Amino acid sequence: MPTEVIVRIRSPRGIVDLPGTVDSVGPAASAAFEGRKSTPGIRLLAMAVNDNDYAISLQSPVPAEHLAALREREGKAVLIVFPGRTPVRRRLEAVAASSVEVEPDQGVASQAAPIDLTAGREGAAPLWLLPVGVFSASPALAADGIAARDALVTAARWISSRRTSTFTQLFPPSAFHPEEPLRKERLSAGRGMALLEQARAALEAAAVGGDEARRDPTAAATLRSAALTILSHLIATSLDDRSFAPVADRAAQEIFALIEKEAGDETARPALRAHAIQLLQLRAPGLTADQQERARGLVRSLLREAPPYDELTGPWNFAVCSASEFHEGECRILVSAFEFKEVTPPPDTPPSPSGWSPYRVFEAPFKTPSGEPIRVFARTATPRDENLEMGMEFFIGLLINRHAQLGSFDLRAAAVKVRQEGYKLMMNSQCAGLTTRFAISQVFPDADIYSSWDSTYFRVGQDGVVTASEGIDCFVAALRGMSERASHAELDARIRKAQWHHPQAQVPGFSQFVGPSHPLVVARYSDVNRDGRADYYDGFLDFQLTEIAEDIQGSMTPRDPGVSASQISGDAAAGLNWAAGSLNRVAQYSDIWAGLAGQSELYYVFQSGGFFSHREPPHDVPTGNAVRQDLGRLPAVTRFHESKEALGGLSVDVMFHSHLSHAAQELKRLLCAADAMRRAFDLGYLEGDETLSTPRGQRCAMLLTMAGLLEFPADQNFIDGLWSMALKALRLPQISRSTVRACITEEDHELSNYYGSRRGLGQLLAALQKSDPVTFEQLGTEDPLVGRLAELDLGAA
Repeated sequence: MPTEVIVRIRSPRGIVDLPGTVDSVGPAASAAFEGRKSTPGIRLLAMAVNDNDYAISLQSPVPAEHLAALREREGKAVLIVFPGRTPVRRRLEAVAASSVEVEPDQGVASQAAPIDLTAGREGAAPLWLLPVGVFSASPALAADGIAARDALVTAARWISSRRTSTFTQLFPPSAFHPEEPLRKERLSAGRGMALLEQARAALEAAAVGGDEARRDPTAAATLRSAALTILSHLIATSLDDRSFAPVADRAAQEIFALIEKEAGDETARPALRAHAIQLLQLRAPGLTADQQERARGLVRSLLREAPPYDELTGPWNFAVCSASEFHEGECRILVSAFEFKEVTPPPDTPPSPSGWSPYRVFEAPFKTPSGEPIRVFARTATPRDENLEMGMEFFIGLLINRHAQLGSFDLRAAAVKVRQEGYKLMMNSQCAGLTTRFAISQVFPDADIYSSWDSTYFRVGQDGVVTASEGIDCFVAALRGMSERASHAELDARIRKAQWHHPQAQVPGFSQFVGPSHPLVVARYSDVNRDGRADYYDGFLDFQLTEIAEDIQGSMTPRDPGVSASQISGDAAAGLNWAAGSLNRVAQYSDIWAGLAGQSELYYVFQSGGFFSHREPPHDVPTGNAVRQDLGRLPAVTRFHESKEALGGLSVDVMFHSHLSHAAQELKRLLCAADAMRRAFDLGYLEGDETLSTPRGQRCAMLLTMAGLLEFPADQNFIDGLWSMALKALRLPQISRSTVRACITEEDHELSNYYGSRRGLGQLLAALQKSDPVTFEQLGTEDPLVGRLAELDLGAA
């Protein structure tokens, strides 16, 4: 018959006695604990030096607060009380809780029944908040440790569908269903402590280097990431409800512990460690002063303060890989403007990756800090071979200078597999803006990257050869700084002196090339797990990703990807990143967009918000006076968010339906742009003259934007097919693309209006009224659904 026992601990409410039974005594206790710790129940291992160890099973149910207090005593002393005997002191070596029945604490939880957080949404993964304050995949059973994986991962995805609401409001009000009663369910601070305990137990069960992590590293990392998401959300909740401050304090401690452990083992995930640091940075207002200072130190640790000069011995060799139309002119500029001298290639020069364009070598008029030569190896390049020097130890840096075709060339370049060898400083001088980071930060995570914010300017002479280049000016400024052992902050200052005039210069500290000394911008646009979501606000870093290929022919045919929206990766996610980046270019190069608040169109306000579905719909989406639609069934949704932290005061999350994740990236771009413009009109962010205030004018502005986006070299039948699909999705008449594109003229291009202008809008309206009065009338209909994305027909999916 098992021996009854009492485990006595001290909790926040005083002394607590937890009844149980002894499973094993002495040397066999450790083995007994290991053998039973994964079975349902609460198992303890209490140990002593030169005395008996005890393996103990506690009786269920256990109050949530008592379980949390027990966890707090792990590694510390507890009292073991046998009936009729004097208590003995033991160290609580380990606690294991699996599928345990937890008793609600009536002094903490007012919730009387489990809450279905999916609100009964058909097809959604089950997610319940139990009365004790923990997540579960079932309304009846609380899971702990590894057994809680499904519930916690689903909860992390549920959290990530939000932008502004916290645990103080489990069900944000629906903008499209104001008639529905407001649901007031919330998480109390007491239950928040129980939820924190559930997350902590999951981190322990999936710990780096542990048995579970070695058995399935990806699943364990995913569980750690889910727990991190929950901990971060608990800290965020403390800003809305200060009674969560003790919860936030402990949650931050757990995140710091995760960061410390997420290294030094093959099962560790550097991306998760970096993500945790960025979340602490984001949640800084909810941290204590000491925690804020510690977080600042961790953020600084992610960034090199300066190139590793002591490691850069011998001559410094930099490659300059330029498009053919830039190459000759840039070579001339190095000699004429900066006094570089063309020299014979040294004997150890590697062959040029493009055999048809051998290196031309130029030596700088200044030396390395140790007096060695600084040399530039220039060649022509295409996106298919421009990165290859990153894999050559011979080079310590690389400048890429070309057009970007709105990021399409970057996607091609990223497809070329090159493993970085040695230190590299990489500058990207091209018309891509920060979309470049989506591509190259994945390929070269260890490089010091300087990517252009705005278009990098150049001038051309009468002979068609480049005579001045902002990219070369800034590159040489960086080389001079490195020759003097400049830090990245000092390199940034030199680049700012060399850069040409840009509209964004009104922002203090604006630098045309965004480098390691700009962590805020870098973090905001870094997509470390390639899930199509900018990780600066990505609550859940999903490691269980599925490559989804794009299908041009079936782009508008919904197809269940077979995975959660957060698991979509591959071409599908890259295409969404590109779509978001393209919108930043659209906003800058069309005076129709010039009305955004605080001139936000200049500051890259659009960022990829990942995929959603009708089972995991987006939340916290402002809708203004828009007609009522089911956001979870729209092909694309853009979420405008006013923020004091954002440059210009505005940020926009660009999201796409997971059942169209296979859609061609070009179509993703059209649909996202259409929804962004429509929603900007709804919210009053885009205003103008009388024309833009009418439904017809707004729809024609949308047509001009889409026509501009389709101006890229491709088969015209393919482009017309994309145009037709987009018009159908928007319930617009099948207007000729030629008619619309004719209203984007050379005059517009001269004024940097590549995606439509107010002048072109007037031209389009006049042309339609004269040559196609039927379409003109259709575009003026009062039907609010015309010009809006139609809900997808998902059947019973």
